[in-house]
Amino acid sequence: MNKIAKASIATAAGVALLLGGAGTFATWNASAAEAGSSTIVAGNLVVEDTKVAGTWTANGSPITIATYAVSPGDVLTYTKTMKIKADGDSLQAIPALTGGSIVAANPTNAADQALAASLLKTATLTASGTGIVQTGDTFTVVPGAGTTDQIATITATITFPKSATAGAENASMNGAVNLTGFTVSLTQKTA
Repeated sequence: MNKIAKASIATAAGVALLLGGAGTFATWNASAAEAGSSTIVAGNLVVEDTKVAGTWTANGSPITIATYAVSPGDVLTYTKTMKIKADGDSLQAIPALTGGSIVAANPTNAADQALAASLLKTATLTASGTGIVQTGDTFTVVPGAGTTDQIATITATITFPKSATAGAENASMNGAVNLTGFTVSLTQKTA
């Protein structure tokens, strides 16, 4: 064997011995428990009926919704107190009507369908009360001000569109809607 081959074999053997054959190295390692450990608590978002009947107005005057005949341009307002529990320091919620809140009284009647569609697309909701701050369609419960069974006033405003074009709303003439499923929901706002 020549000198280069012998030196290569000796070097390889030396490296294998240094690596311990299994490829492990001794390293320094230390750990310590943190004395003041904390916990993470998830908040929640709940809306409940207060069992107090809501009220309806049309153009600012009290009405009985079951007997009121809506006309283009009318602004209907439903006001109800609800119990909200919103625990979360950065929690924001969007109030909305659920899908079955305003539906055609007769699903096969074109006028009923047209009226339901006109009213539903204009519905907006607001929430107010101690510790509730509303910005646009989102409200925030100020931490500590309303985190336990906060009583909020929820207001739904529904406008029957009035077009400048004569006859534009004729499709909904004599239409009827069913409001028995009128339900408010709160959904956490995501980024």
